[in-house]
Amino acid sequence: MFAPLDTHGEKRADLHRAARLSMLHDRVVKRLDKVDHSANAVENAAAAFVEATHRPAVFVAPFRPDRRPETAAGWTLGL
Repeated sequence: MFAPLDTHGEKRADLHRAARLSMLHDRVVKRLDKVDHSANAVENAAAAFVEATHRPAVFVAPFRPDRRPETAAGWTLGL
């Protein structure tokens, strides 16, 4: 009587799966780019923190009226 309306269902399903896979691939690539960007920001912040905390601190020695104050790493201000 009537021919089936959908004679290429498998072909369209394959195209749909391929298009969906392509879209998912693009989303994963974008997400990985965001993760990479965030990781770089964290690495830069960590490097800045390490640099700020590992600088040699300059502290003043106890004051003596007969001499100029001396400074050296490791001396404290008494705070």
